[in-house]
Amino acid sequence: MAKRVTTQLVDDIDGSVIDDDSGETIEFAVNGVEYVIDLKAKNATEFHRKLDYYIEHSTRVGGRKRKPSPAGAATPAKTGTPATRDPAQTRAIRQWAADEGYEISDRGRIPAAIEEAFNAAH
Repeated sequence: MAKRVTTQLVDDIDGSVIDDDSGETIEFAVNGVEYVIDLKAKNATEFHRKLDYYIEHSTRVGGRKRKPSPAGAATPAKTGTPATRDPAQTRAIRQWAADEGYEISDRGRIPAAIEEAFNAAH
């Protein structure tokens, strides 16, 4: 028997499903803490509009300018740092773990044992 897992990308603000190429996964950092948020086009535009004011008055200290990634696109791992996982994959692991009876939080690091069990099952 085959098993197919379908993952839907959901807007983190309003909970609506993001259709292919109609949203954006945005990575940002504040006070040394990195964040990622999935937003449909309307909310992504609003996010950028609100941050633009602060960015215009800021001094850039590192990194490189990147084009926004379309929603659901995988982010390549950075050399020398732990690999980052596509947010859609993270949600799929969390959903699988909950369905299998594991206790797992909605945010934060996924325990290695759960990730290993997920990989073994797939």
